[in-house]
Amino acid sequence: MKDLIRYLGWQKLVAVGLVAIGVVVGIVGAVRSGSLFIAVGAAIYTAVQYSRSETKRKIELILPLLIALLLFVVALTLPHAK
Repeated sequence: MKDLIRYLGWQKLVAVGLVAIGVVVGIVGAVRSGSLFIAVGAAIYTAVQYSRSETKRKIELILPLLIALLLFVVALTLPHAK
């Protein structure tokens, strides 16, 4: 386990954990909350991956962050399901 944490880093593990929680929460029925968890986890993962990258192409940061931001906005604008 320590090797996995050292290899990925704790930031990536937090991001993967948030995405996994979001998927489980979405399956259980709280789609809005699940989408928010997935969006935040994806944004964190993208930022960490970009900061560790050797080559810094801006599209590799902007496009995934934009997708995560749009998922966040769509999750907030979902109608209340009753």
